[in-house]
Amino acid sequence: MWWAFAAASLALVVAFLASPGSAGVTSRTTGDAALAGRVAELLPDGQSAGGSVGLSVALVERGRTTRAALGTTDGSTPVTPDTVFETGSVQKVLTATLLAELLEAKKITLKDTLAELWPDVRFADPAVGAITIRQLATHTSGLPSIPPQDPAFVPAMAIHLLGGNGYAALSDPMRTLATLTGVGPGESPSFAYSNLGYAVLAETLAEVDGRDYGTALRAHVLDPLGMRDTTIRDTAGTPRGAALPHSTAGVPTVPFTNLPWAAVGTGTWTTSADLVKFLTAGRSPSAPTALTRTHTPLADVPDYAKHDGRIGLGWQIWKAAGTSVSWHNGLTNGSRTFVAKTGDGRAVVVLANSTRTPVEKIGFSLLGIAAPEFDEPQSPHPAFIALTLLLAAGAPALVLVGVVRPRRSRFSRPLDRLKVISLLVTGAALSLLSLRIGEWGHVPTVVWPIGVGLLVLAAAASVRAWQRLPVARGSHTWLRVLSFAVPTLVFGALLCTVAVITAQLP
Repeated sequence: MWWAFAAASLALVVAFLASPGSAGVTSRTTGDAALAGRVAELLPDGQSAGGSVGLSVALVERGRTTRAALGTTDGSTPVTPDTVFETGSVQKVLTATLLAELLEAKKITLKDTLAELWPDVRFADPAVGAITIRQLATHTSGLPSIPPQDPAFVPAMAIHLLGGNGYAALSDPMRTLATLTGVGPGESPSFAYSNLGYAVLAETLAEVDGRDYGTALRAHVLDPLGMRDTTIRDTAGTPRGAALPHSTAGVPTVPFTNLPWAAVGTGTWTTSADLVKFLTAGRSPSAPTALTRTHTPLADVPDYAKHDGRIGLGWQIWKAAGTSVSWHNGLTNGSRTFVAKTGDGRAVVVLANSTRTPVEKIGFSLLGIAAPEFDEPQSPHPAFIALTLLLAAGAPALVLVGVVRPRRSRFSRPLDRLKVISLLVTGAALSLLSLRIGEWGHVPTVVWPIGVGLLVLAAAASVRAWQRLPVARGSHTWLRVLSFAVPTLVFGALLCTVAVITAQLP
């Protein structure tokens, strides 16, 4: 069996190299030390102590901009104030600004309906065609966020949960919209956040402007404000030096991309410096009317009633700490973003490459605004930590036991070749799954390579026993084959999906 232990040792070395990494958030900072210190104090304990996560923060007070960057882009490269991050849904306020520009140019009105602006589209439900631009821009259209009617909805959600690019599978928003029935604002439109609504809004604005969304946004918003580092990517991949997204410490994810959905934050990247330009452009008396128009309240947001919550064109608008505050946040499967500006001239930008970074709490706290709605637990629930241990080490241990102790028990049938294959496929799938959904900011990363070593030992023992094992034990061979095929196909599909997602990581 020396060769089995040699194989396990080699696998351990490889697994250690591939295991979840970690890098302290507060161990590397650039920019203003005082601001970096304030931000570090607002991080959950697990992130301030360690984890592959980075932040870029900018604070505007009394006409002066202070910047700080914490942590890393990828576990080793420090974040700087100029590092590029995913925008997430902060892209929606840029889209709303494009709308405001076209309103000022009288190319479109808030009362225009989709049926009027898309005369060649046959809407399956007239109520959908009657949705107005105002309703799309204020999330009062009654449209779902992601339409369950999309043929790729279920696989897209599964891919998303595993840290992949779920948006890549979704259909063109307008094509999907035209098929929807039973949705719409109704007689009393109310706020219901909709990614589909903003994707449709962007396609409509592009149609009206006669250019694609990215070109129109660049011409009307980004170039006039000097936002050169804010980009839209139409293919997979990341900008050079970008802060790579992570679901939690040590667990990288695949960036979102799907060009027709770009307006909601897929394939869109920016810097804190660019967003400061955007937030401060509307401060002066000579500011373009379009920029100020987006902050005019148009509808109530009942969820934020305690802050007199309203929504303008894209912006959430509160009354807090003696002033008004317009804000928006963003979330992908590996990044979080937050921007806000107050009526008394202050502004804040918080960009993070981990979904566990409480960007809203940080942003509101830096502005001196209490927002208990965005309080988050300091650490994950113990059940999720236990699940990580079970998937990464417990499952491989059970596979090894099942292979080296092949006798029948109350809970399992005797070992045969079908069972060996099923055990190994299941163990490998659950091991890789732990990499995608595990709490590696709170579980020692050595656990995963140990689990891989156990799987290699199980595989080695299986090879040794293979020749003396029957294909299937028992008199009901067809039933045995069926009981093998179902779980093996399920876990095999999971294994392939996780492997593909892992291969797509930047």
